[in-house]
Formats: sequence, structure tokens, C-alpha cells
Amino acid sequence: MTERLISDLVTDWGGFEKLVARLHETGGVSVEHNVTLPGRSGAPRQIDVLVRHTEGLYEHLIVVECKFWRTPVERLHVDALATTIREVGAARGVIFSTQGFQSGAITQAQHENISLFLLREPTDAEWGLPGRHVDIWVHCISFSIGDFQMPGASASNVSPGRQLKVNIQIGDPAHMSVTRIKAEGKPDATLEALVMRIARETIKAVYQPVYFNFDGKFDGDIRRRVHVNFEPAIPTLVFIDCATIIAPRITFDLGLRVNQVRHQIDRGAPYAFVLAVENCISKTVKTASRPLSDEYTHLAPVVAQDKPEEQIFQNGSIITVWIDAIEPWVDFAELEPEPGPELKLKLVLN
Repeated sequence: MTERLISDLVTDWGGFEKLVARLHETGGVSVEHNVTLPGRSGAPRQIDVLVRHTEGLYEHLIVVECKFWRTPVERLHVDALATTIREVGAARGVIFSTQGFQSGAITQAQHENISLFLLREPTDAEWGLPGRHVDIWVHCISFSIGDFQMPGASASNVSPGRQLKVNIQIGDPAHMSVTRIKAEGKPDATLEALVMRIARETIKAVYQPVYFNFDGKFDGDIRRRVHVNFEPAIPTLVFIDCATIIAPRITFDLGLRVNQVRHQIDRGAPYAFVLAVENCISKTVKTASRPLSDEYTHLAPVVAQDKPEEQIFQNGSIITVWIDAIEPWVDFAELEPEPGPELKLKLVLN
């Protein structure tokens, strides 16, 4: 995944100054890097970044100091900036640091009305959980049904010589058949609904949300065949025309397909940079981001939720998606049987 950390963007103090200058290029001000201005005392003053804000007849200068150091900024540096502000007649002074500020520097900055900013990487919560990098797996589950039978079934109210056939169609809701049943203690009103529910419960019994490896690749299909034997305590009554079929067992083959796709996303990839700008005086945080396709920097307040009320997917999570319809893809002869003994399903379907 693409990385654009501060350490990748900046290698020395000059690079840090240029990065801070880019942070101020929002389109509403002019920004200059490494400027020398004459002081009122006659001595020249070197300015790391000078921001000019013009409105109507007036121009306001903002002096920005950049501290690319290994230690927090001390009070004496705030005092030095306060002197520079007075010398060049600036409206405001700002210090940017990568290591923060000592408590004395913060106290003095409050007194001098100087802003102090810590420039750092956004946290996972500031990106929005699970963070900048998203790595999740998706399992799409679909199934087919074949070789439907009702072994040991008998019929009542059947005219002599008449043959009964149960022909059910499951899948497309617009063309699904409707075969009335009575299943003791079960809510299913049709044979089709009962078979679909048995199929879903069977998949829940055999499916395990684990990662599959396809010869070193992550995307692919797992296909299995499960023979289902549903044998309730009380036989199911199936109504065909005026006849009643008493079915002690229902069996069928269930073709199971699990399509696995791994999604790896770097949310910072479309940007030249995404940084957190922490105001060490007001204790607020904004993000400074510049899309690769844009010449301006965008600033936005951060609303980080460290403990979200709703559960958030973590990196490495498997998201299971059920395709709640019969799929026509199965050639049962080509499917591998599910490992282990034949599944004789005796479910208590609520």
C-alpha cells in the first residue's frame, strides 16, 4: 500500500518549511517561503513562512515559524517569535512543530496570542475506524438445490391408478411454485419455504468464516456438496390438489458456493498528504489534506469517535453476505462433498 507519512514527505528542516507552506495554500491567501523582512529596529528578520491575507484596503501578515526538531519547543522560542511579530508589524504569529511544546512555551504563547500547532499523522479514529488502511474480506454465500426426494412418502385421498408428482420450483420469487403443507409446530406454509429454510440452516451448520488460500491468492470460490436428510419427529403433510402426501423424510443435495474477495484500501492514496494539525492552545484538531488532482489544501475539523456506539469492522474481519435466492450455477457431479460424515439434519426449526 502507498505510504505518505511525514517522514516520507520531509527529510530536513527546509522540506518541513515547504510542507507547512503548502498547508496554508488554501486559495484565500498568498504564501511565501523563506522571506526576509526589514525590522523596525533596522535588523533584517528571516521568516520561515509568510502568509499575506488581503481584504479590501488592508493587508494582514502572519509570521509562521517551523521547528523540525527532535525535542519540544521551549518558551524562549515563543519569546523570539513575539519579538519578530513586533519588529515586522505582523498581525499574528504561529509556530509549527513535529514534537510539540513545553508547558512554559504554551503559557507564554497564550500571553502573546501566538498559535502553536503540532503537525502529526492522523490517528485511526481521526481517519475514521478502522483507520487509514482498510483490509477486510467478503464472503458471498449462494446455494443451489438438486435431487429433491421424499423417501417413504405415502398418500391419502388418491383415486385408484392415479400417480402423484411433486414438482416444485425454487429460486426466482416471480416463478416460485406454491405447494401447501402442514408441518407440525413449524411456521412454514409451503413446501418451498420449508426447503429454503432447511437449506439456510444447513449452510449455517457447515459454513465457517475462515480465510481460504487459493495457491497464494485471496480471491476465488469454494464449492461443496452437502446431502441433507430432514427427518422431523412428526411427518410433514403435503397437499397436492385434493390428495395428501405424508412425508416422513425430505432429502436433497445442497450445492454451496462461497465466493471470497479481499479488499485492501489505502484511504490516503488519492492525496499528496493527509495530516493532523493539532492546536496546542485550544486543544482542537483539523485535518489538512491535498488531493493529487488539486492545487489547494483543504482544512476540516476532526470529529474522532474513539468508542463508537455501533460496532465497526476491524481489519481482518470477514463480512458474510447471503445471496437469498437459488443460484442456477451448480453441476452437482463436479462438486466436492463436504468433509466428514453425511449430514443427517434433525433441526428444530422455530
